[in-house]
Amino acid sequence: MGRFDSLKSFFGIENYTKYTNDYFDRSNIKSSLYVSSVVVLLELWMICSTLFFQFFGNLNRSKQWLIIHLTCYGVLFLSSLTLLIFSILHHKKIIQTHKTWLGIRFIFSIISMGFGIYISYLDYLKGEQFITLITMTILVFCFTVWRPFFSILFLCSSYGFFFIICNNKIPASYATKVNLTIVLIIILLSAINAYRQKISEAKKDERLEQAHDILLKLSISDEVTGIANMNYFRGQAFELINNPQVNIKDYIYLYFDIENFKMLNQKYGFWEGNSFLKDFADFLKKTFDDGIIAHFSNDNFVVLTRDLKIKDKIMEICKKINDFQYDIRLGIKVGAYKPESKEVLPLIACDHARYACNTIKKNYNITYCEYDANMATRFQNKQYIINNFDQAIKNEYIKVYYQPQVNASDGKICGLEALARWDDPTYGLLSPADFIDTLEEYHQIHRLDMYIVDKVCRDIRDAKTTGRKVLPISLNFSRMDFDSLNLADEVGSCLKKYEIDKNAIHIEITESTLSEDDTKLKEELKSFRAQGYALWLDDFGSGYSGLNVLKEYDFDLIKIDMKFLSNFSGNEKARHILKNVINLAKALGMQTLTEGVETQEAYDFLRDNGCEKLQGYLFSKPIPKSEFEAKLDDGTFKV
Repeated sequence: MGRFDSLKSFFGIENYTKYTNDYFDRSNIKSSLYVSSVVVLLELWMICSTLFFQFFGNLNRSKQWLIIHLTCYGVLFLSSLTLLIFSILHHKKIIQTHKTWLGIRFIFSIISMGFGIYISYLDYLKGEQFITLITMTILVFCFTVWRPFFSILFLCSSYGFFFIICNNKIPASYATKVNLTIVLIIILLSAINAYRQKISEAKKDERLEQAHDILLKLSISDEVTGIANMNYFRGQAFELINNPQVNIKDYIYLYFDIENFKMLNQKYGFWEGNSFLKDFADFLKKTFDDGIIAHFSNDNFVVLTRDLKIKDKIMEICKKINDFQYDIRLGIKVGAYKPESKEVLPLIACDHARYACNTIKKNYNITYCEYDANMATRFQNKQYIINNFDQAIKNEYIKVYYQPQVNASDGKICGLEALARWDDPTYGLLSPADFIDTLEEYHQIHRLDMYIVDKVCRDIRDAKTTGRKVLPISLNFSRMDFDSLNLADEVGSCLKKYEIDKNAIHIEITESTLSEDDTKLKEELKSFRAQGYALWLDDFGSGYSGLNVLKEYDFDLIKIDMKFLSNFSGNEKARHILKNVINLAKALGMQTLTEGVETQEAYDFLRDNGCEKLQGYLFSKPIPKSEFEAKLDDGTFKV
């Protein structure tokens, strides 16, 4: 099979791609322009010179000779002129009748070879060389490219026929036979070589073209879904909204978020997940066939489309989602934004739609939400946080506030919790609720947390320097810190920088950030444990997986969520739960600290039932370092 393929390749009879065939055609059309132009000029010159010498020169050809030669010149002239005209029309893409052009080129080649054979035959009878045949052969087979099979067939047939008719008339000498054979071989090799060079160029160009197409596709489309990526979406959307004939108020931006897609990936694998995203993207294209659709990121998509029956279309998509045969219940949330003017850039419009979508992510019964004025205010605040975060860090607008933690047995302070507060020059004091979620959303929370670690370490060093008693301080960390940093190493470096002992801080991890299969987080916590840090579980009971967390992770203390103390007075269920949680912690070798203690009644109950530590407004709200130290000095706080 390999040899057969090699033979097919040598003779040029294998099947070529459309690109290669088109490449040959383009090349031959250009070559035909040159060849036909030269032949037209040559034949015009031959006709004119023949007539001139016949009537004004000293040559006296017979009438028969004159008619035959002028006919030959004329036929060749007309065929070359026809080829020239069609080549120009093809080159200019004025006509695309490809088969007609091939037919004219074929007829021109036969006429040229016939002309060469006839004139050279006459020259041979006069004892002259067969220059005309050689010339026409070069023009036909070397300037334009033929497949080797046709070159061999036409050349051997033409030269064989020429040799036969010449030899029959006057037997060829040995030298003539050798010369004719050498000329045939050289022209044949030249024709095959020209073909080889051209096929090599065609395949090389095709590979480059394919690479260019791939790069172009990657630059405008998403690799997983095949639809537009965000760069291309922004460009297309910008072009659409700036069209003078488009009324932007007729259009709407949609942001799609697929619920539980992460679970789908975990259970069925990434291949199945990608297949689902591809199917979902195809259905979006079908549903919004007049819109611009793009894969935003992960399980998120954006659409810019006419504002027509949007809710009906979203219901179709919800139904389609439910048709997928998975054990996991999938769903969608859709945020929408209607631009008020063409001044709103596509990127900002998508952010507005995304913001609207995020506001309903925890609402089970709501699928669709449009961006409104209230959201606009909150969105502007969020943008302010992101745009001014660097400046807040640089100028230390973000402060560390400390909330005391007391020993339940005597009410004396036994530790502190470090909390971030943003004292903004424009908006005043911002609480964590104003900026923590935003920093997490934009993956900047690790910078805030490490800034707080640095400030706390500096405060501990200052306390040691001034001779104050050093209280252990608990530090809160976001789940994203573990993804963004080698957290144990970063905290260790900061402690080393300020020469702080590990016993001076406690590492707090919120229950909601933990899961059974989070390998990286488990490794980081093991690293903290191995280096001697105390690990605290924050907000225990705020989620639904508390007992699993206690089974999978090892903590020194659990902080009981303040929700258990809500409406504490007279709530017997809360009392029973708190008592049993405290006993469970003791059985597992852990201490307990209850947050949100605001009444003496709650204090007495927790103390009497064995809770070791307490924290809440009954003792103190979070306060700046200076105020804390002042209360220590005046005896308000007892350590």
